[in-house]
Amino acid sequence: MTRWKKDAKEFVVSLNKSKNRDGSESLICRIPKPIAESLNNPDSLLFKLGKNIVVTAAKK
Repeated sequence: MTRWKKDAKEFVVSLNKSKNRDGSESLICRIPKPIAESLNNPDSLLFKLGKNIVVTAAKK
């Protein structure tokens, strides 16, 4: 398991390819624990595309 520095503000994560049932590909990554904790351990995430990409906690 990856350990993060207590005061870390930046996190680099790997992206892994995963084949979907229809043959298309998705990318999977693991969310660092400090990020999940700062979002109150959500069960899903919302990505908003615009000038910047915004990630927020969401409910399914």
